[in-house]
Amino acid sequence: MNTPFRIALLCLLLAGAGLWNDALAKEEAKADKYLQAVRVFADKVLRHGHDVYGPKQTPLFVDGLNVDTLEPGVWRCDGQRWILSNQASQQNLFRTLVGLSAATGDPKYRQAAADAIAYVFEHLQEPNGLLRWGGHTFYDALGDRVVGEGKNPCHEFKHHYPYYELMWQVNPQATRRLIEGVWQGHVLRWDVLDFNRHSSYRKPVKGDLWESEYVGGKVPFEGQGLTFMMSGTDLAYAAAMLSRFTADERPLVWAKRLAERYMEARDPKTGLGPENFSVIGNPDRMQQQFPQFGGRFSEATVTDLYGTRYTCCAICLLRLGEMLGPAGKEFLQWGLEDLTARASHGYDQATHSFWAMLIDGTKLSPADRKQGGYVTENWLEKRPVDSRHYLAYAIAYKLSKNETMWRMVRSIGQALGLGDLDATAGRPGSINRPTSNSDPLVLFGLLELHEATRDNTFLDAAKKVADNILSTRLCNGFFVESKDHVFTRLDDPAPLALLHLRAAMLKLPEKPPAFWGGKGYFHGPYDGRGRTYDNEVIYRRLRGPNDIKK
Repeated sequence: MNTPFRIALLCLLLAGAGLWNDALAKEEAKADKYLQAVRVFADKVLRHGHDVYGPKQTPLFVDGLNVDTLEPGVWRCDGQRWILSNQASQQNLFRTLVGLSAATGDPKYRQAAADAIAYVFEHLQEPNGLLRWGGHTFYDALGDRVVGEGKNPCHEFKHHYPYYELMWQVNPQATRRLIEGVWQGHVLRWDVLDFNRHSSYRKPVKGDLWESEYVGGKVPFEGQGLTFMMSGTDLAYAAAMLSRFTADERPLVWAKRLAERYMEARDPKTGLGPENFSVIGNPDRMQQQFPQFGGRFSEATVTDLYGTRYTCCAICLLRLGEMLGPAGKEFLQWGLEDLTARASHGYDQATHSFWAMLIDGTKLSPADRKQGGYVTENWLEKRPVDSRHYLAYAIAYKLSKNETMWRMVRSIGQALGLGDLDATAGRPGSINRPTSNSDPLVLFGLLELHEATRDNTFLDAAKKVADNILSTRLCNGFFVESKDHVFTRLDDPAPLALLHLRAAMLKLPEKPPAFWGGKGYFHGPYDGRGRTYDNEVIYRRLRGPNDIKK
């Protein structure tokens, strides 16, 4: 090779390297923009979100803040004011804080989360291992006491999926007691795995629970508990995590047994499954309300009534399969089978919605509700797809490369304003990169597709969704549903999604903590509203004429 040619080649290489460095610098700058938004949010949480109310100040966090006044969310019951500090409703926040410390090298964010967990373990863990948190009880930061629904609030778990990894790092003994307490408290009969979403804080833990006898048998059966799948997956997730931490296979065996109960309850022809594998009473409350179905309409024969089996429950099963690898292959298989069955039965392509159905394939509608009762008319309406469906099918495609999963991602994406993917699986087609979508779960879904295909078109679309989040869902440094909303829920998954986007943009070898599809809540009596949810009375509140926007 002559010298002039070598010089020319070297110049080309240097020029190419310069362009590459410029492109990399631009990507790092944009990734830093997302990181800074998360950092500003976290700094505000650490500054304004701690418990500084009442006589005792603790390292606990409140659940939410008014973005204008920085006052905490308040629950009103029997003329009292309670400031919500429900650690079960802060698990995405903790994942964000840990991910931010990893991204910045600043340990204070993770330490704040660890301090809050340590305090709960020391002061709010009952002798049977259960924590004072969940659907019906929480710590009142104003009165420095545990409050909740009724005189003796119960422990309730529904799609919370706590951040057990950090809990185990903070206090492995207390974490083990919690997980074993959850199983001991909620399981009513180990031989058939009858369980309830509720558990008493007074129920003692007895013996080596993982050595209990299991028989199994036919489902559905008449039991004593309501075996909601959104609670069952929380139990299975907890046991699988304990098995992972301890290398003890027995909790994982029980996790699979419980998950399999829902699969055993599926209709053999349609593959559709209910959200309960047992009923209470014969006839149960749904059979009594819908006698025209001759017993075919029950807690254990209706599907998608609560909208969880094919969204958060499927996400949990898929994540378990992904995390555990070969040891979790059954979870992956069950999650894929569930999503396949729902795609094949009851999905209306024209309206991008799902029918409420019996598991035998019978479609339901509000007209079927001929008398009052537990099931309301709106539960029987066709349910439009949402970002939870999008994320579930995106994960499913990544883990299976199945064309049915791709077809559903494509169709659901159209409904969410993401354009039209190619009919050939794995190709972006005419994806709508200038989309106006600002949903963090859509952002998570696009990152799953990017990981599955390595096509940067999905990454570019994810950046656009992230930009929309920054422009439409940031208010005073906090993440809100929209800028018209007054309260921020500190557990909002948006900052965690932004950390995952940054990791994908920079091709980091380690991801931030995973999003499991969980969402906390409190449910109880509220003055002037009856029984309702914190999401309804606090976090959906829109700014009124008397609210001054900062």
